[in-house]
Amino acid sequence: MPVKKQLEVMLADAPGELAKLTDILKQEHINIEALSIQDANEYLLALYDVRSQTGRRVAPRDYYEAILQESAKYSMIRMITDNPDKATEILNDAGYKIKAQDVIGMVLDNTPGILNRISRAFGDAGINISYTYGSGFSDSEAALFIFKVSDMKKALELFPTGKPS
Repeated sequence: MPVKKQLEVMLADAPGELAKLTDILKQEHINIEALSIQDANEYLLALYDVRSQTGRRVAPRDYYEAILQESAKYSMIRMITDNPDKATEILNDAGYKIKAQDVIGMVLDNTPGILNRISRAFGDAGINISYTYGSGFSDSEAALFIFKVSDMKKALELFPTGKPS
């Protein structure tokens, strides 16, 4: 199971911004292997709704509203590239702030229940999945999934071949 270096970039939430970022990578012949875009504002609104439903609000409403207003300007890009070191260097040079971290990349059989098997194994081993993203079309034999987990070492021990047994 390969450990992959994931790059996180906060991108202005405006038309053409993803094209600018990908143009920089294209010019250096860097391939994007996986990509997730999360609207920062949408995420915070969902979190705010959950907190208000559970009564677990930990800050005054004005504080949340200020953060929501600021977050509306950005999206979180998470990506795996074929050359993360070079991608980090050229994106930094272009003014982007990059956060790199290790994640697990798994190519899974594209069958019903495969994500359940993986997530159950992680859960049974006490490993939290902080987030995952992936895809595989219904006519594809395989699906690519990226996992950010709480215990990388233990997760790698669970699936030494990168696939469930």
